[in-house]
Amino acid sequence: MTDKTQAGRARRRRGVGLAIRAAAAMIVLLFGVANYLVLDHAIERADSFVAQTERTLVRNEFSHQIDQVVQYQSQMSFWDKTFEELKAGMPGDVFVRDQIRDWMWSDFGFSWMIFTTPGGEKVLGVHRGEKVSERKAREKLHWVSDLTLKAERAYRGALTPGPGGWQVERAWEDPDLLTPSLPEIHVSGMRLIDSVMSIVVVQAVIPKSLYIPASRLQPTLLITVKPVSQKMLANTEERLGVHDLGFSPIVTQEPGLVMTPVGADTYNPMVASWRPNMPGAFVWESALPQIAIFVLVFAGVMLFVTMRFSALVKALQRSEAQNAFLARHDPLTSLRNRSGFDEEVRRAIRKGENQPFAILALDLDRFKAVNDRHGHAAGDAVLQAVARRFSDRIGTLGSVARLGGDEFSVLLTGAFSRQELLDLAEGLVRDARMPIAHDGQLLVIGGSAGIAQFPDHGGSLHDVMVMADAALYAAKNAGRNRAAHAGDIDSAAVAAAGAARAA
Repeated sequence: MTDKTQAGRARRRRGVGLAIRAAAAMIVLLFGVANYLVLDHAIERADSFVAQTERTLVRNEFSHQIDQVVQYQSQMSFWDKTFEELKAGMPGDVFVRDQIRDWMWSDFGFSWMIFTTPGGEKVLGVHRGEKVSERKAREKLHWVSDLTLKAERAYRGALTPGPGGWQVERAWEDPDLLTPSLPEIHVSGMRLIDSVMSIVVVQAVIPKSLYIPASRLQPTLLITVKPVSQKMLANTEERLGVHDLGFSPIVTQEPGLVMTPVGADTYNPMVASWRPNMPGAFVWESALPQIAIFVLVFAGVMLFVTMRFSALVKALQRSEAQNAFLARHDPLTSLRNRSGFDEEVRRAIRKGENQPFAILALDLDRFKAVNDRHGHAAGDAVLQAVARRFSDRIGTLGSVARLGGDEFSVLLTGAFSRQELLDLAEGLVRDARMPIAHDGQLLVIGGSAGIAQFPDHGGSLHDVMVMADAALYAAKNAGRNRAAHAGDIDSAAVAAAGAARAA
């Protein structure tokens, strides 16, 4: 063996040694980095888990409070004496004094109690135990008109014909419940009433017998408003262990603030918000010294751990990408949701006044009847079919979004004439009216559309959406299954739409 060969082999051995030492150093480094990233991810997941757990607790707590208000309200709405009192019309002064002021207001703290017929022909309002003018009572009815409509539908849906009258369907009695079951004719929601978040319950007044004479079929609805006081929030904070519990607008974006909708009320623009208990700092202090020891002791096994962690990161990246898509899209129809649609509109507004666009607000008619009669699977099939039709018709002209329930909206970028927009909107209405095959039967619904243009009908997202909603309401009021342009509606319709969106 020559000196040249020996020198070559020595150089190779030194190279292998350097490679092994470099690999060992890299393994140690990767082990430390991987543990750091794992710990950081674990802390993020722990904080996320705590926040999600607290969201569930807060939702359940407010659901329990709403159930309590329903039980309190039922003591008057599900009572023979109240039903008899309404026989001649609205409650008299003695009833208001003894039963509402000295009982419901004094004992349960209902700030508002309003009796009304479904059409609003008769209205009686009591605020903090005192009767108020019919005008003030009607002002409050405006903010809960959707709930009164749902309550009337629930009441009529629970009726079955009986001898000389109607029978309200009895609730199923659950022996495990501590509170009595009530007929399923009440509706509830969370609303901002008199600048205070409040629990609103609406129910038709019925007797204990659940028998409605034929002459009394037209119900009288009882609306009760229970403010969520600071004391109630403080007690909830103490029970749940959260901090700074209150309500914030749904569009609030503040670091460290956790929010969740409560009350299952789609018309409520406010959500519960609080500061969560995050365990991240404690975990960091406890785990870092141990990680340093593991880096020194288990450096030889970190290559495998690093490879596994890389796979985990890729899975997390895919999950985050999917979550980012779902955050801006409706999972049922794959259309943009309200958040994604708002982003699209704001992007269009930022392009300036030289880049006009139009908003089409659409609402399906008789969709609830499909859900009630054929089930939610049929309702989902209807929504998916309508979404495909809308998307096919709009194509590359703009984007279609499902804002929630049976509400859709369309953003059209570019300049369109009034007639072009009306033609397109009427085409969408026709798409909604086309029968939909499902489970061997044809489902038939309808649709209405409202049109507003930027900047002709507003210089902000809110203004244009209000005008589109106003046009939609005008189309519905004109008989449904049609389209209306914001330039053709009166100021009263605009004011009503603005008030409904603000509520």
